[in-house]
Amino acid sequence: MRLASGAGATIAPESGVRDGEFLLALDVSRQSPRQAPIARAFPLGGPRGRQARDRGPTRAALQQPSASDARVRIASRVEREWLTPTATDIVHRFDKDSGSVKAVRVERYDALILSEHPVAVDPAMAASLLAEEWKARSPREDDVRLLCRLRFAGHAVDLDDVILAAAQGARSLDDINLARGLPASVMRDLDRDAPETLVVPSGRHARIDYNEDGTVSASVKLQELFGLADTPRIGRRREPLLLALLAPNGRPVQLTRDLRSFWDRTYPDVRKELRGRYPKHPWPEDPWKAAPTARTTKRAKG
Repeated sequence: MRLASGAGATIAPESGVRDGEFLLALDVSRQSPRQAPIARAFPLGGPRGRQARDRGPTRAALQQPSASDARVRIASRVEREWLTPTATDIVHRFDKDSGSVKAVRVERYDALILSEHPVAVDPAMAASLLAEEWKARSPREDDVRLLCRLRFAGHAVDLDDVILAAAQGARSLDDINLARGLPASVMRDLDRDAPETLVVPSGRHARIDYNEDGTVSASVKLQELFGLADTPRIGRRREPLLLALLAPNGRPVQLTRDLRSFWDRTYPDVRKELRGRYPKHPWPEDPWKAAPTARTTKRAKG
């Protein structure tokens, strides 16, 4: 049970009244000299009392001795309607089940919770709580990717400010999109200096991966790069892409930052090895003049 001061206590076996949502402690014995005097002792018991205890200790309870320090030897039942709240607060909490912020109006008698009623959520409080929860969890893949792009492009941002800005107007934790927390000017620079995709000769957009070590890479089917002589370079530093050249089965046949050298030295051996296994894909002798494509064709001649 919990006293109005926030301290804990135990109902002694000799108390004639042992059940009730609220009890008046008429005779309290203390087993520790550190126990503070009790001016009003309304222990909270019964099913609702267990629910209140499940919410965790109040600030007052944390400042008081444990429940074993006080024993209530005589108690009298008190009805809820007899108690007038001494304080009313609006409390915002993050609800893990829904991933959203909920608010309640809490009526208290000192440290005891009398009632809770749902109320409208304050947007600023919701954004603050969602931002804190975002920082407490592991970033999602899209978040990590955006942060790597920012680092590659050389944009230093205050992550706390970005998270809080992204949380404004979000209804749940999963609604937070870090990109919405960045200024429009930063997003424009990011699209220029650390683009999300590369347009390859076939016309398809290939995803660019920004790695923790500052390098950049992309996976592209070999046939989509026919006619491209030099390795694409990204950003203000003109960082060469590490190209994973893919066979028709999607597995890389070569990793290279020197595409010109691949066409001249390695491609003839790759062509010789794969043209028999994948006859519906083009394997021209001269990749410099062949048309890039992401599609299969009839068996290529030559």
